[in-house]
Amino acid sequence: MGATPQDRQDQPARSAEPFRLVFVCTANRCRSPMAEHLARRSLEKRHIPAEVCSVGRLNGGLGATPGAAEAMARRKLDLSNHVSAQLSPEVLADAHLVLVMERGHLSDVYQTLPDAIDYAFTLGEFPSLLRTTRGDPSLQSADAPLEGASRRIGLANQARDPVRILIDDESSDVADPMGRWALHYRRTAKQLAGLIDASLDGLFP
Repeated sequence: MGATPQDRQDQPARSAEPFRLVFVCTANRCRSPMAEHLARRSLEKRHIPAEVCSVGRLNGGLGATPGAAEAMARRKLDLSNHVSAQLSPEVLADAHLVLVMERGHLSDVYQTLPDAIDYAFTLGEFPSLLRTTRGDPSLQSADAPLEGASRRIGLANQARDPVRILIDDESSDVADPMGRWALHYRRTAKQLAGLIDASLDGLFP
C-alpha cells in the first residue's frame, strides 16, 4: 500500500521521487489513454520526473479504439501498444493524483479505495480548484516541485465541499466519444489537452 493522504501532506516529497498520476475512465480505451499520453508528453516537456498510467472501471485486455488512436496520431502520439487495464486498489494507493473523466468515476475510486478520494478529482474541476490554492502560505516552504504539487493537491481537496464530492453532477465531465465520429474524438482530445495543461500549470508553476 502507498502512503496515506495525511502522510503525503505531512512528509516532504523526495526530489528524486517521480510524480505518479493516474487517469480513470469507463473502459480505458478512449479518454483515459488519450489523457495518459498527453500528460506524459507535457510532463516530459516540463522536465518533471513522472509515472503516468490509465485504468478503467471495466475489465481490461483491449486496445484503444480506432478513433482514439487516430486522434492521438494527429498529435504525433502512438496508442498502438495500449492495452486497457482495470481500476485496482494498488494503482490508486501508489498515486499522488487521480484524475477521472466523469463525476461517477469518483464513486468507482471511492469504492475501490476509500482513502484515495482525498487525491482524486474530475479532470474538469481540477484546474479551478488549483486556482484557489494560489498564495497559500504553506506553499512558500516547498523545496521541490513534487513537494509543492503534493501540497497543492491537499489544498485542492480542502477547497471542495465534502458533501458534494460524490453527488451526481455532469458539469465537469469530459464527454465520452466512444461509438461516435472521428470529429468527436478530436474534440475530446483537444478538451483533454487543455485541461491537462491547465492542471500541470497549476501543479508545477
